[in-house]
Amino acid sequence: MEELTLSQEVLAALDEIDRILHQMLMLAELSAGDGEINRPNLQIVLEHLQHKIDRIADRIS
Repeated sequence: MEELTLSQEVLAALDEIDRILHQMLMLAELSAGDGEINRPNLQIVLEHLQHKIDRIADRIS
């Protein structure tokens, strides 16, 4: 039973990482567009999301 719980935890973490990656993709596409965007602030947000992924990965490793 413990193995199943661990697998569920890993799947939940991977789902969370997937959602974050989709956010990062949307932000990257927004940055690549012609609209006015504060790129330095966008970079800060992307770095925050990357650190969030790192924390999730550390939690399941």
